Amino acid sequence: MSDQSRLQSEQVRNGLEEDILLGRIQPGDYLSESRLADRFGVSRTPVREAIRSLAAAGLVTLRPRQRAVVRGLTVVEMLDQFECMAELEASCARLACRRRTSDDLEKMEAAQAECRRFAAQSDTERYYAANCVFHEAIYNAAGNAFLRKQTMALRDTLSFLRIAQGRLPGRLANSSAEHDGVLEAIKMRDERIAAEEMRAHLIFQGEGLRNMIHRNASGPLTSA
Repeated sequence: MSDQSRLQSEQVRNGLEEDILLGRIQPGDYLSESRLADRFGVSRTPVREAIRSLAAAGLVTLRPRQRAVVRGLTVVEMLDQFECMAELEASCARLACRRRTSDDLEKMEAAQAECRRFAAQSDTERYYAANCVFHEAIYNAAGNAFLRKQTMALRDTLSFLRIAQGRLPGRLANSSAEHDGVLEAIKMRDERIAAEEMRAHLIFQGEGLRNMIHRNASGPLTSA
C-alpha cells in the first residue's frame, strides 16, 4: 500500500470510529465500500483496508460474501482493552527504569514538554501526537521488541478512544500531569512507582471515556 493510500485508510478508519462511538452508525448497520469511497473521496482500496482494521479492533464483523456489519463495543469490552493496555504500558515503564539511556530520557522530556504546551492550548490533536511520541519513547527505552510491538498494536486499536477521552474538560491537563509522574519515576529508576503511575494513567483514560459515553445517550456502547 502506498503512503497516500495508507493515509487515506487512516482517515477513513478515524471517521468511521467516530461515527460508531457517537452512535451515528449503529450496531447492525452495513458498511458499503462504494458509498464510503464516495463519502470520503477515495478509492475502494483504502476503504477496504480501513474496514479490515476496524474488524481487527472488534468494531466490525466481516461476513463471507456480504458487506461488513458494525458490531460496536460494550463499555465492559472497552474497559477490558484499557485494562490490558494499562498492564502493557506499566511493563514498558518498569523496564524503561532499568534500561533507559540518557538519550531515551531526553526524548521523553522533549515529548513531555510538547505535551505540556499543547495541553495548555487545549489542542487535542497535537497533544495526542506528542503523547504518542512520549509513550513510544518509553516503549523503546524498555528494550523489549516483542513488548513494544504488542503495546503499539493495542495502542493503535484504542487510538480514537484515547483521542475522544482527551476532549473531556480538563483531561489534557490531567494527562500531562500524569506523564510528569511517570517521567519522574523513570528518571529515578523507581520501577514500582513508574509502573503504578503508568497503570493509573491508562485506567483514568478508560474511566473518563466511560463517563463520556454514559453522558451520550445516543452512543452504541452500553454497560452490558
